[in-house]
Amino acid sequence: MPLDSGTIPVLEVGTIVEALRQHLGGTHDYALHCPRAATSVGAVACTYHHWFKPFSQRRRYCQLPFSGRRMQQFLQFRLGSHQLPIVLGRFAGGQHVARANRVCTHCGSVAVADGLHMIFECPALQAVRQKYAPLFSMDTNTMRSFSAQPDHMQVFKFVLDCLDVFQI
Repeated sequence: MPLDSGTIPVLEVGTIVEALRQHLGGTHDYALHCPRAATSVGAVACTYHHWFKPFSQRRRYCQLPFSGRRMQQFLQFRLGSHQLPIVLGRFAGGQHVARANRVCTHCGSVAVADGLHMIFECPALQAVRQKYAPLFSMDTNTMRSFSAQPDHMQVFKFVLDCLDVFQI
């Protein structure tokens, strides 16, 4: 549409989104809703962007009364630089382990051992989840909602307790 100096064209968001989907070939549609389905290239960025991005501007974790080491453990988990198999498998002795083979060594399941598995799924951590039962509700059933809870001290303690059970 030609522009004249007195008008600004109206952009329809739906049309723009559809054009982007067509351009990408629909390959990442499911990944937008489920980071575990992302292709290997950029999977980490997709996962942590999806789980935590809206809250990355907040600094409320910076003033917690914990040691530097405990803060480091939490932040490593939060930033995807932890010692869970999903991360370790990328660098296992110079060998790349397929994502599907980076399974939990604590519960014996064939579930990929990522942060989602640790927080919500791993049976080995059920006692820890019971201890922090108020953190788990219908409103906190995603990584994004779980990490954004008002009681961030309990979230912090829960994550650290899980990492302790896993001896990470």
